[in-house]
Amino acid sequence: MKKTLLFVLILLLFSNLVSGQTNGQLTVGFKTTTYNGAEAPKHILAVWVTKADGTFVKTLMAYTVTTKYRQYLTKWKSATNSTYNMVDAVTGATLTSHGTRSCTWDCTDVAKVVQPDGDYRINVEFTEASAAGKIATISFTKNATPASTFTTITSSTNVSSISVVWSPVNTAVDNIDYEKYYKIYPNPVSSVLFVTGSDIREVSLYDMQGKNILNTTENQLDFSQYKPGNYLIKIRSDKGIVMRTAIKK
Repeated sequence: MKKTLLFVLILLLFSNLVSGQTNGQLTVGFKTTTYNGAEAPKHILAVWVTKADGTFVKTLMAYTVTTKYRQYLTKWKSATNSTYNMVDAVTGATLTSHGTRSCTWDCTDVAKVVQPDGDYRINVEFTEASAAGKIATISFTKNATPASTFTTITSSTNVSSISVVWSPVNTAVDNIDYEKYYKIYPNPVSSVLFVTGSDIREVSLYDMQGKNILNTTENQLDFSQYKPGNYLIKIRSDKGIVMRTAIKK
């Protein structure tokens, strides 16, 4: 009996060791367009992660401050068991216009535990009325290999231009490289922001609502035209994706 129990414990330990828990960051981009609902173009929106079996992992974005309307994000409501869990999510009020947005996932659940490698689903849902709206669901594989491919599970013509970039961090050396070689300055910035680093392919600028403002291959960003506040800088290089926060003063 003792030998059997020991054998089971060893098997469990081994399975935990071989089932990877790769750390990293997933960046999701998408574009919404109106379907001419009763409140259009105003709409509420939620983006969340589930496992392949539908188990809720974490909400990434939720623009639905008015609680009485959240019920019309029916898929999100079901996924969260009506709790509308928004731990660590980017949140805000009802959106007044459609456009391109993005958000990121740090591979953790609401308890901040890094999730096992495997297949996950990203869900984007919005509604412009006191009724169920539109949803798109895609599947991607989280592992130690960088990727930008996904499989469409549920499509919608009103949720388009979907993109995913999975950037795993496999070793401590990667973290050191990212911190050492990819920087922005001056920060806070009033006019021109400089981006430094090796093998930079693209620099993207986002506001705190996740709206994509600028994509460039230059290492200088002109902030003079933007309002004061916080902005996200996505630096895409041969090594992967690095996110920085810039403050416009």
